[in-house]
Amino acid sequence: MGNIMTTNRAFSLCMLLLLGGCSEPTESDDSWKENRGIGVVAPEHYDVWVDKFFIESFSEDIGWRRPFGIVSCCWKHPPFSRAQWQATPELFLIRWFSFAEQQAYEAVIKLENPAEISEKMKESAPFERYGEMVDRPRYNLVLGLAPGGTVVMWIMNSEENAIEVGRYQARRYDHKEEGEDYTRRTETYLERQGDYLRQQGIQYDGW
Repeated sequence: MGNIMTTNRAFSLCMLLLLGGCSEPTESDDSWKENRGIGVVAPEHYDVWVDKFFIESFSEDIGWRRPFGIVSCCWKHPPFSRAQWQATPELFLIRWFSFAEQQAYEAVIKLENPAEISEKMKESAPFERYGEMVDRPRYNLVLGLAPGGTVVMWIMNSEENAIEVGRYQARRYDHKEEGEDYTRRTETYLERQGDYLRQQGIQYDGW
């Protein structure tokens, strides 16, 4: 019954606004806040294990973390898993292990323009969904982790309208000295991607 009432009410509102047109309702500011998220992606074939992912907002005196673990796809795409957006992020600490390179990386990223990035995410951008074009804010702040320790940051609601807002270089560190062991996970990774690496090697540029 509730669904029927909601549908009828929406239909009535459209009829009242017929002269002005009845379009898809815009999202409220609260909805925009609820849908924002922060994610991590990696290029296809170059899986990584994200060991640590910490986020800080100095202006709002809050910090939080998200244990991502395995990240396998896809470059410059919305992430499959996201960290909660608790406040406008200003600092990131990321540690990850590249299975293809057998190398661990750490990046400390301080955003120079966090407020500007947050405002730009609110701007609607068109993308295709279920065969139709729709407009939505760029909900996702995405960090891409590439071979060689390159970190690329985008804002997007779809790969069609991703905007690069930052590019950074991580430092290498010795994961064995830190007591980290990725032997079993590497074996599993090579079962899937070993042939590709032997044939194509590791791509370090173009990301």
